[in-house]
Amino acid sequence: MITQLLHSWISGAILLLAVFCYQQLWQQFLQLKSANDLNQSSVEQQFCSILIGALPLLGLLGTIIGLLDCFAGIASEGASGAVLSGGISDALLTTQLGLVCALPAWILQGSIRSKVARQQAFVMAR
Repeated sequence: MITQLLHSWISGAILLLAVFCYQQLWQQFLQLKSANDLNQSSVEQQFCSILIGALPLLGLLGTIIGLLDCFAGIASEGASGAVLSGGISDALLTTQLGLVCALPAWILQGSIRSKVARQQAFVMAR
């Protein structure tokens, strides 16, 4: 499985984007703890939300690319069960990676958004 991830450029893109998204979430969390500029945090949250939403889409793109490679291999080598199952498993790995990276990020982002909303309500109530 690790070798499959290392040979796919789309897996690298998913992992790099996930690292960037988690870094952005960490910065938002630290800004929330220090109560610095909640409006700036809103802009960053929207940007991060778009990037997190791109993670599963990149996984889907990797699946489509992998399936196309699988079909090209079938066309050149003939249809065998090993070629077909290996190609499909390689293709689906990127979708799994995109979802595994995106789902915790969505949960963390939801938590940060609710804390920001509570903090803004508290500031407005003063």
